[in-house]
Amino acid sequence: MASTIGKDSDITFENIIRDILPYDNIMFSVRSNGAVCEVNSEKSTPFRVSEQYATIGDESRPWHIHVNLSNTKEARFVTENMTDDRKSYSIRFFDSEGNLVLRANFIRMYDSSKTLIQEKLLAYEQIYTKYGKKQSLFLKTK
Repeated sequence: MASTIGKDSDITFENIIRDILPYDNIMFSVRSNGAVCEVNSEKSTPFRVSEQYATIGDESRPWHIHVNLSNTKEARFVTENMTDDRKSYSIRFFDSEGNLVLRANFIRMYDSSKTLIQEKLLAYEQIYTKYGKKQSLFLKTK
């Protein structure tokens, strides 16, 4: 993951998700007006793209997520301060109107004494660095 991708217009949802999936402790969340769905991925989580949809997971497993690629226009790297002097780390995907489509949360970033686990921070920072340390990226759609 040492190289940086050139222009935002070259970056796709697929690129970023493929960079996230090799890591442990990723929780994907999807929110609607009336519900939130959260699923923990595993290192072996399948991913495929078929026409305008990406599928994280697989229909033969306990869960899967379909993402409409033509509606997913932006990725944002988000670091937020939490109330207990810790930070949360996520990559969030938005549609053209700024609505949240999907969130990839990097979880279990701290040990039991609330110390940040450097290897887990490095995983997030490697992806952030690969995409030019830009907090917001406009995604290429098919």
